[in-house]
Amino acid sequence: MRKFLIGLGGALGWLLWTLHVRRRVVMDNLRLAFPEWTEARRREVGKQTLVNIGRMAVEFLTVTKIDRAEMDRMFIYDPKMAEVASAALQSKRPIVVCTAHFGNFENLAAVHNLQGYKIAMVVRRMGAGWFGRFWNKGRSKAGLEVLEVTRGETLRAAQRAMREGKVLGYVIDQNMPGHRAIFPTFFGVPAATAPTPAYLAMRSKAIVFFMLDVPLPDGRHQIVIEGPLEPPDTGDREADVLAFIQDLNDRLERWVRKYPERWYWLHRRWKTRPPAEGERRPRPARRIDPPRGAE
Repeated sequence: MRKFLIGLGGALGWLLWTLHVRRRVVMDNLRLAFPEWTEARRREVGKQTLVNIGRMAVEFLTVTKIDRAEMDRMFIYDPKMAEVASAALQSKRPIVVCTAHFGNFENLAAVHNLQGYKIAMVVRRMGAGWFGRFWNKGRSKAGLEVLEVTRGETLRAAQRAMREGKVLGYVIDQNMPGHRAIFPTFFGVPAATAPTPAYLAMRSKAIVFFMLDVPLPDGRHQIVIEGPLEPPDTGDREADVLAFIQDLNDRLERWVRKYPERWYWLHRRWKTRPPAEGERRPRPARRIDPPRGAE
């Protein structure tokens, strides 16, 4: 039954593409990222993106139906990196896992929570509509704590979750409006990004990992783990923050180039543009007090 529903989700994604739902955004993003591609290749990747999202939505909403043995079979790890992550968990230091709108990022959090690792996800507020309520109900069924934040709330919510001993899941590729954004490049184009993971690593002594879920042709999922990652310490705080976030963007870009149909091209990643010369620059970040036990 679950396989049938996943197939149905893929068919829904194909229908959304056929009906031109967000097709203009998808194609504009693909033209920006891959100017060397033919239009036909961009259309094929765009269509497959929506098909994949339809399938992955059903996978996430039915993940609680999988027993532990099936879960262990479906999700595979590099043994060496799994040991590194396990050692970090045992260190009792706060942990931030940076991920992105790639593969089944919702399952990445849900599966690990169901395996006993308490996860708190920082996500943008979805709104008060029926879809947001429906999707958050699915997150709640998987036991996830969802930190739906608006501007100015992120750091406090993240600190609170880490003080409670939760692993903080942070989606790094959300467009960040407002004066607190920094602008590393993504596919060579400045992309407004939240500096929060860098601040948490610097001030809260958090261990940072980069993780992705890569769906495989046989239905299994490869869990990519890179890290632990540390920000540079040159004495130039703003430059160090930017360099750290740029490294995270570069890691994501490498995986998107390898599996372009697995990134969510339908969101406006490059919507916010850098301030023009002479306009107000981003304010320095306020001090972040470390979680208890981090120092």
